[in-house]
Amino acid sequence: MSLVKRLRQPEYTGKNRCTPCTAVNIAIAAGTSALVAVASTVLGAGIFTLSLGTIYLRGYLVPGTPALTKRYFPDRVLRWFDEDSATPMADETVEIDPERVLLDADAVEPCREGTDLCLTADFQQAWRERIHTTRAHDLSEVILADALNVSTTDDRIAVDQHDQAFIAHTDDAVVGQWSSRAAVIADVAAATELSERLPDWQNLAPAEIARVLMSLRIFIERCPDCDGPVQVEEEVVESCCRSYDVIASACQECDARLFEMEWDETAVDDASQRPDRSAQATV
Repeated sequence: MSLVKRLRQPEYTGKNRCTPCTAVNIAIAAGTSALVAVASTVLGAGIFTLSLGTIYLRGYLVPGTPALTKRYFPDRVLRWFDEDSATPMADETVEIDPERVLLDADAVEPCREGTDLCLTADFQQAWRERIHTTRAHDLSEVILADALNVSTTDDRIAVDQHDQAFIAHTDDAVVGQWSSRAAVIADVAAATELSERLPDWQNLAPAEIARVLMSLRIFIERCPDCDGPVQVEEEVVESCCRSYDVIASACQECDARLFEMEWDETAVDDASQRPDRSAQATV
């Protein structure tokens, strides 16, 4: 085994590299080298070169940096460096109110004495029928782009497919992302139904449509792809830089991920009620 392979730490390099750790250690290396360079430029340059090599091979220079970074860096900073941010961040400028849109479409209605929302019987039946029709066909970027009201010839927005996952994005932001075929089926079917219920549906921006469809997906209790039961749970997600809680729904039979959002108190309260929705039939 070569010396390089013995020194390399795969858990902290390559796709697992912690960007904040790397930045902090490069800054430390530069500062230390600059101090040494006051006495000897050659020695300072040598220390900096050796430090960069160490950071490249091992992911950090100062022992314990990953743990210290995760513990002491502000969460809002570490969020920028999550592994998923290799793709642009979701568009946080979208201000549409999904609940208002779904109420206007008669897709949801107040239930539990007004403390929760449930699918209306009419919409859940229509959505279920469209899901069955949609999953009988092969899905493609074109079909998903059409559901988002996106022209595939529009240079501003692209829809990429990676195995079962789809990502719709502009140059600056992700407008929608789906981690499973089941999620795509649900959204394509819902978009088709909502477009017939809302006269202004076609006037919504792709990011607005994606936000509405994602919000609707939390109501699903049967997998759109295999009909298995869907369960909503709180999970801890580990990235290279931080740990954070998410609310996620996934099929218990085929493991298809349907919905995921980072934890907040409102989401926990809302999701904790949804698995017991006795007023709703399954989709």
